[in-house]
Amino acid sequence: MRGVIYILLPFLLISCRGKNEVLFNRLEPHASGISFENILTYTEQVNPYTYKNFYNGGGVGIGDINNDGLPDIFFCGNQASNKLYLNKGHLKFEDITLTAGLASLEVWSAGVSMVDLNADGLLDIYVCKSGPPGGLKRHNELFINNGDLTFREESAKYGLNNEGLSSHAAFFDYDRDGDLDCYLLNNSIKSVGGYDLIKDQRNIPDSLGGNKLLRNDDGFFNDITAQSGIYSSDIGFGLGVTIGDINQDNWPDIYVSNDFFERDYLYINNQNGSFSEVIENYIKEMSMGSMGADFADINNDAQSEIFVTEMLPERHDRLMSKAIFETWDKHQLMIERGYGNQFGRNVLQLNNGDNTFSEISRYAGVEATDWSWGALIFDMDNDGLKDIFVANGIYKDLLDLDYVNFMSQPGQIKNIIETTKNAIKTMIDLIPSEPLLNYAFQNQGDNAFKNRASDWGMNEATFTSGSAYGDLDNDGDLDLVINNVNMPSWIYENQSEKVSTPNNHLTIKLLGIDKNVQAIGSKVKIYVGSNILYQELNPFRGFESTIDSKLVFGLGQASVDSIQVIWPNGYQTSIKEVASNELLIIDQNNGQKELIIEVEDTIGYYTKKSDILNFKHIERPYVDFDKDRLIYQMSSTEGPCLCKGDVNHDGLEDVYLGGASGQSGALFNQKIGGFSKVQLPFEGAIESEEVACAFFDANRDGHLDLYVASGSSEFESFASGLSDHLYFGDGTGGFKDSHQALPVNGKESTSTIVPFDFDQDGDMDLFVGGRQRPNYYGVPIDSYLLQNDGAGTFIDVSKQVAPDFIKLGMITDALAVDLDGSNGLELVIVGQWMSPKIFKYSGSVFVEISRDFGLDAYAGLYNCVATGDVNADGAADLIFGNQGTNTRFHASKKEPLGLLVNDFDQNSALDLVHSMYFDGVAYPLVQLKELSMQLPKIKKNYLKFNDYKSATLDQVFGEKINKGGYHLKVTELHSFVWLNDPKGNYKVLNLPFQTQLFPVYDILLHDFNADGHLDMLAAGNFLKSKPEMGSNMAGFSSWLEGDGTGQFSFVPNSVTGIKIAGEVRSIEQFNIDGHVALVFGVNNEPPQVFFKNHESK
Repeated sequence: MRGVIYILLPFLLISCRGKNEVLFNRLEPHASGISFENILTYTEQVNPYTYKNFYNGGGVGIGDINNDGLPDIFFCGNQASNKLYLNKGHLKFEDITLTAGLASLEVWSAGVSMVDLNADGLLDIYVCKSGPPGGLKRHNELFINNGDLTFREESAKYGLNNEGLSSHAAFFDYDRDGDLDCYLLNNSIKSVGGYDLIKDQRNIPDSLGGNKLLRNDDGFFNDITAQSGIYSSDIGFGLGVTIGDINQDNWPDIYVSNDFFERDYLYINNQNGSFSEVIENYIKEMSMGSMGADFADINNDAQSEIFVTEMLPERHDRLMSKAIFETWDKHQLMIERGYGNQFGRNVLQLNNGDNTFSEISRYAGVEATDWSWGALIFDMDNDGLKDIFVANGIYKDLLDLDYVNFMSQPGQIKNIIETTKNAIKTMIDLIPSEPLLNYAFQNQGDNAFKNRASDWGMNEATFTSGSAYGDLDNDGDLDLVINNVNMPSWIYENQSEKVSTPNNHLTIKLLGIDKNVQAIGSKVKIYVGSNILYQELNPFRGFESTIDSKLVFGLGQASVDSIQVIWPNGYQTSIKEVASNELLIIDQNNGQKELIIEVEDTIGYYTKKSDILNFKHIERPYVDFDKDRLIYQMSSTEGPCLCKGDVNHDGLEDVYLGGASGQSGALFNQKIGGFSKVQLPFEGAIESEEVACAFFDANRDGHLDLYVASGSSEFESFASGLSDHLYFGDGTGGFKDSHQALPVNGKESTSTIVPFDFDQDGDMDLFVGGRQRPNYYGVPIDSYLLQNDGAGTFIDVSKQVAPDFIKLGMITDALAVDLDGSNGLELVIVGQWMSPKIFKYSGSVFVEISRDFGLDAYAGLYNCVATGDVNADGAADLIFGNQGTNTRFHASKKEPLGLLVNDFDQNSALDLVHSMYFDGVAYPLVQLKELSMQLPKIKKNYLKFNDYKSATLDQVFGEKINKGGYHLKVTELHSFVWLNDPKGNYKVLNLPFQTQLFPVYDILLHDFNADGHLDMLAAGNFLKSKPEMGSNMAGFSSWLEGDGTGQFSFVPNSVTGIKIAGEVRSIEQFNIDGHVALVFGVNNEPPQVFFKNHESK
């Protein structure tokens, strides 16, 4: 085939060299010849105080400088000289720095880009300079390859001699004119403390620094930042730049990860020489102190995910002693001032394929990797799934909380300055230092990862900054090179070919055209069965580093069906009949054809229509954390409710939408062509937060009446806002408040209403779930059984008929259904910090029978429950909407999540302490500062963070754990299906992972596609969580098609047409103007209405 060269790799010619299950082997310096050490020594003049990036370290570059087929290695040094090592084969390297003309002693280098800039077929080296100002060779340097293992410096000739705090440079053909342009990442020269979150600072260019977009005009790089839409301000503390086609339009886009308070930037290529910064349109949750980033496809759908690293520790002791979280007020101020929804954790943005991303780091298990400089996503074990490497560690723990506390005491600092000769050096000496293990996350195949670093041979603690991968020995797997601070840098030899049952692979080298001879920006798709293995050739990755430009694809035990290369100019090359375990060279000059993009004119199942219901839910400003200091999630934002019924007997469905506190709800009477809005008499409940509603005939007059439950934590006991309301309908669409005192005492908020005739007397009685008592979060409160006298007056008979409803829990939802086939209704009740409860009426009293159905072991943080026969066996099944597993919380039967509710300091106010297991031991989740504000006496035992960091729950609270109060537990966080079985063989099936990414607040069951099987629509999300926990906004609604066995499969939002980014609290299916419609009640937003398309299922 023209343009394609196959090369058999050497290792296939010999037999396996023994079996070894350790994936990586660290090469010793005497064996590899690499002895580079980036030694940093602080002085009174140069140190982390005078230069904020002192311990950022340096990058690694991998590339073949002499075209002998063996990748060479370049290390950046800060106070040490840069080093270039020539690959001699067999993982032996020779230091040729001096002869190559690349020595740089006392020149602070940061990042390296290995790229052929002059298109002569030889890799050049561009080095970004940072460090303190002044000194020799302070500008960035471009070393042009002479072809004889020497280089000449020509940065000024090319316009690349920038002088500032450059971190890294990414070269790419952003305008698709055939040559490589440059995005230059510059860290701000100003100190972080000089800012106070002023709005729109990023719009003010920094004349002394700032990021730059440099266009290649015939070999000279001109600064076009101002006209290109690129921010170049002095708040851009950029630490990482990543290039890739994020929206699959075949034009390169840019991601910039910014440290400190400035949010990250996502630039989408406008295809006209400019970019649009759109991160808040694409991404709802970002990292706070972003470090490095990478683009890659983790689930083989040919869409790139985005992984960004931060500094959240995984280990409990470091979490308690090294992590600093923003306060709620500071977090809100940042959002108001335009700095985005940022959190102190890594983020893994799952590409939904429709220009939206779901942040799944907590689900994936990759949210906490400590002080993480950069990430690399590549297939370490050649199983066909890309894994994640995270470079970790900082030589001095600058965020050590005891040290931060010490430095905040002016008296002690003054004493050191006045009494110590080298005061600054002395203060830095006091900062703790602990090397940390790097992370090697193995892709488990379900969008989740497991850290295998120690198992795979990376069991040495380090201070790693830069890292890069490449197949250094041409054996078909990717080796890893890391640049450490104050210790030797290492090569990890990948031994995939030595493990039992080695996997197949394919290595691809691309040859480009014009002035982009490396074909940078190309996209390669390898079709393997139903999977697409996808990589983009953008070698400037990791932290300040460059990977080798050969693409290595792990295939597992599969073989290649075909290959598609999409070149940077938009043309393509297709190849079939490709053998595995080879090096495949593909030349763009031969066989490229115009790429035909087939745009499918797809119509989603539903189409969104606006202005159908003239209503917007508006939350009153209220902060639960001001009252309950130790809770992690607000409970004042659980509306709006939504319910339907034909209130005027015209055959059309009408709808009631609940209001927030300070806003009355509204009834919308449907008419031909639209709705008319009715707010009387509902304005009388304007103080209530309406969280549940139900239409039913309460007084047996043949007309629908309306019960509305009042929730929220923002009221005091007996406040009018806690009163539920029963409205009697007159059959014409008019309603009148019954003015009944419901549900009798007014001390607590309520959450759910279930109309059902428990006593079989022909009228509808009520179960009303109690949600929360003000100022008593965690205390189980009463729910109510209200008996109807037949005329719509309700009497509380809980104590007589349902004594177990007393202190039942913090209820969120309930329903009545026949579970046992007795033709009687069981009451199914769910709530937070409790297991599902099932009650059966015995004729005189309600008896709990939860254990009979096997649900007593599933304690969760439930928000809703739904019922239907999902496996078509004639028995009603249950679906439970839970917190989901995309959370910092972890829970299991063996290691439950805990909540202590007690007055530990005997001050007549409840104290709340969450606990969670780390390495088999339960610890308090709260940090010492917050705990001591709630319990000041705790300081007697734990004066310092270092004292508290390893204190277990038992050690902190001792016998008080089991003395008085409540010790609530959660063992299950998944949303799941419970399959009923008349024979008692009950089965629990977790819903698909897409539905575990967010808290599910409502579930609608219906046979949407008319195949005879029940389908499911689930929605939720939650925004108002403390920054240390982070919001849960990864859902856009989850459409699940049932197969009739109880199993469900996810249908993408781009297919259904239903995409809701907000916090859904309620869902109803309506018939509007003769059309099927879905209506979603969304917190703090207008309701969203979607109409079914005739062409859809």
